[in-house]
Amino acid sequence: MSDLVIDASVAVKWFVSEDASDKADEVSASDHTLLAPRLIMTEVANALARKAIQKLITPLEAVEYVRTLPQFFAGLLEVDDLIEPALQNACNYRHPIYDFVYLEAARRRDTKMLTADQKLIAKVKGTDLAKLVVSLSEWRP
Repeated sequence: MSDLVIDASVAVKWFVSEDASDKADEVSASDHTLLAPRLIMTEVANALARKAIQKLITPLEAVEYVRTLPQFFAGLLEVDDLIEPALQNACNYRHPIYDFVYLEAARRRDTKMLTADQKLIAKVKGTDLAKLVVSLSEWRP
């Protein structure tokens, strides 16, 4: 059993049927110790609000899903010490800082970050950060 940092693009799939939701469910049922920066609460809540606005779920479902989100994780990691290196990477890669918070959490835990975010995967491809990222579509239990 090993640690695995999960980002919001994967976690949302636990609640809303999307491409690769079945793979996300496999992750949640795996023997991996799932971790995420506390930021995941805000990001998933934002994504669920969009789903509710689109009438794909109800607002009450969105609230219930956010309430249950922490149960998927062995721990939610504080982000304060992740912000500065994430900010540096966001500037260097010209990409939103949120993704780099997850990457920095994985780096500090000497583990991998699991994501369904193809833009992030493309952005870090061929760099030192690429070794920290696993695409949900390529994940194997």
